[in-house]
Amino acid sequence: MKLLIITNPTAGPKDEGLLPDVIGPLSSDYEEIDVRQTRQAGDAARFASGAKEYDALIVIGGDGTVFEVINGLSVLDDPPILGIIPGGTCNDFARTLGLPLAPRQAADVIATNRVTDVDLGQVDETYFLNFLGVGLIAEASIGIDSEEKARLGKMGYYLSTIRSSMEAEPFTYEIDLEEGEKLTGEAVLILAANGESLGGIETNLSEEAYRDGLLDLVIIDELNLTTIRDVILQKIGLQSEPSFTHILTRGFKLRTNVPKIIDTDGEKALETPVTVRVLPKRLKMFAGLLKDRPV
Repeated sequence: MKLLIITNPTAGPKDEGLLPDVIGPLSSDYEEIDVRQTRQAGDAARFASGAKEYDALIVIGGDGTVFEVINGLSVLDDPPILGIIPGGTCNDFARTLGLPLAPRQAADVIATNRVTDVDLGQVDETYFLNFLGVGLIAEASIGIDSEEKARLGKMGYYLSTIRSSMEAEPFTYEIDLEEGEKLTGEAVLILAANGESLGGIETNLSEEAYRDGLLDLVIIDELNLTTIRDVILQKIGLQSEPSFTHILTRGFKLRTNVPKIIDTDGEKALETPVTVRVLPKRLKMFAGLLKDRPV
């Protein structure tokens, strides 16, 4: 059994210090453990794309490093089992999988070898685990100050959301659902979620969204004090106020009246129009006790 560990030294605590905590619990399961440390953007994706000879891959880092890894794994027909050791600010998909946020505890859970099938989102030729966002969610991510993020952590995202809410402009959209329905209107935020956590807070989206073969599509058509509160607290979804539309879909095409930046798991490299779909049970991932349910 072979294990590859990809670490990002700029995410959270210095990963070199975490390696003994991670390797210790896993050493009895793997005869060979290789470690690759990222030094620049793209390294994690490159390491992951070359991981076909490994049985498992553990990534130590935040949501951005995980995003790179899953895009690297997407080129493999039979990718290794993926595990996350949280090392970032929000660690949203680690939360979705019920993994502890303390690195040693996360490694202990991964060592129990509980594995679940996980859906993967695809937008054009890019892949995402947790969410795709247009409008307010992307603007808030762009607007966060790096020093503020480092100093305040998740609170920095909340402050940026409040600032972006005050300046949010509605945009016109057209959505063609894979199921055949067409949606049109104005929105301030469009979200397609695969995970159950955003900004480090559990959402009101469908239970086990990460492995139900569907995306949770949420459209917010206007902002008021209630919707701003709900966006900040991530109380969006099944039991939200009337200005929220929530649809489960296998995929959709999105067009907007002006090009809008697409935020995929915190990364912003695409613009509308885009085609989005879900790849059911595309990955196998290590999960915690809370997610140890029959697949």
